[in-house]
Amino acid sequence: MTFIQFIQAHPTVFTLVGYYVAISFVGSLPAPQATSSMFYQFVFKFVNTLAGNLARAYASKVESSPNFQAAVNIQNAKTGEEKMVVQMPLAESKP
Repeated sequence: MTFIQFIQAHPTVFTLVGYYVAISFVGSLPAPQATSSMFYQFVFKFVNTLAGNLARAYASKVESSPNFQAAVNIQNAKTGEEKMVVQMPLAESKP
């Protein structure tokens, strides 16, 4: 039995496996950051919308904000952590 014949004999199994692989791919995309390009932000939202992850597609607004990196660093400083988790781009750094 060839692979094509197997797919034709078991279309439901092939569809479920393909769906699982596609959803896993979409779920593994990292959320866009403030430094991400507009194209990546569009692709991220578009692909997550197609996959049905509407909450994830539109929940990235906080991470896209220009103050996201500074807010993360302030919260880490309040908790007493010394390391800088999010690196500020040189253009946004303030002395």
